[in-house]
Amino acid sequence: MKIWQSLKLTACLAAAAIVSLASAQVRAAAIDVKVDVPTLRCIQTSTAGEGKTDDIYLLVSGVAGGKAFTAQIPDGQTLKSSPKEMPIEDKSAVTLWEGKLDEGQFVVVTATLMAGSKADGKAYFEKKAAADKAVEALNAKTIDEDGVDKLRKELNKASVEFFKGMDKLYPKGKGDTYVGSFDVIVANIGGDVVKRIVPVGLVTGEHYGIKPKRYTKIKYTRENVLMKDASGQWYEAQLEPVNLEEDRIRVKALEVEETVKGDEKVRNVTDYLFDVRVFKGKEATKWLLNGDHPGPSIVHDYWDYAE
Repeated sequence: MKIWQSLKLTACLAAAAIVSLASAQVRAAAIDVKVDVPTLRCIQTSTAGEGKTDDIYLLVSGVAGGKAFTAQIPDGQTLKSSPKEMPIEDKSAVTLWEGKLDEGQFVVVTATLMAGSKADGKAYFEKKAAADKAVEALNAKTIDEDGVDKLRKELNKASVEFFKGMDKLYPKGKGDTYVGSFDVIVANIGGDVVKRIVPVGLVTGEHYGIKPKRYTKIKYTRENVLMKDASGQWYEAQLEPVNLEEDRIRVKALEVEETVKGDEKVRNVTDYLFDVRVFKGKEATKWLLNGDHPGPSIVHDYWDYAE
């Protein structure tokens, strides 16, 4: 081989090695991810009666990088909540999970809203961990985009069954009350954030109408969310599933229950609304609604998940 041919071959091999190394570095690049709740609105309290307040807290659990985690927010305490007293707002945004995800890694976060003052999630975390172990897709070490949707479906199926049984874990009238729950899946695929948010959906009752029911859904609110204008005056508004900037998805948790007092049936409605964000680095990612179910009116429309 001539010297110039040898030098050319050496240069080509070196260039190929550099390209290969650069590609490996791109594939291996970790991304910073954060899942947070900047706002939690109380539309109607779990505690029956006009002018009442709730004590609320969040139970957060999941799997990140193959390892399970749990958190209670606030730790061992509660937050005061009413239509005019937001338990969580932008200045006190709550982080559900924050960390780095390597290529192919994913995190699953389940957030559950509770009303009550005991603020003890030990039994819940134990039973939720046992339920999560049965979700085969959660055991994967890495994931691709098809795997994200497989996980979404398997996890939601398991979540519906688990949360149908919450009244056994927290019996009505004997302590704290389950309000609603949703799952967030975030994966690093090719250096990009691939995400899904999946409300648990309907766990009791029927989708439409005013009969007793309990659900957590992505949907429009009624025109009954108390908001404050620039002058400090309160007004009622309807909020959409996604905000104008499309960087917040809204998840609505509602329960309609009926009790009998004397000869009368008494209805109580619990209604809360989460804003949820997923960050890649310092930038909040955008949301797109999926799996639409049109209803008899706009307030009955709902979506299975968002990405």
